[in-house]
Amino acid sequence: MGMISSMSKRPSLQDLFPGGTEEDIGQIAEVLHGYCSVVWRIYERLERDHPEVIDGLMERGTMKAKVDSSKKN
Repeated sequence: MGMISSMSKRPSLQDLFPGGTEEDIGQIAEVLHGYCSVVWRIYERLERDHPEVIDGLMERGTMKAKVDSSKKN
């Protein structure tokens, strides 16, 4: 079990970057949001074009649950 998953509460960006200014934290949040957007697009493309990849991840336990892309935030 990794350090983050074993913590009792989810860490905030301020917890992860304690010396960061509000501007730093804002920039970090933007970068992380961008990465998440890229990962989401990769997932959607795999789900659409190669669902066997997602099924394989589920079978191996690498991925805990499929994401319902129709419920995108």
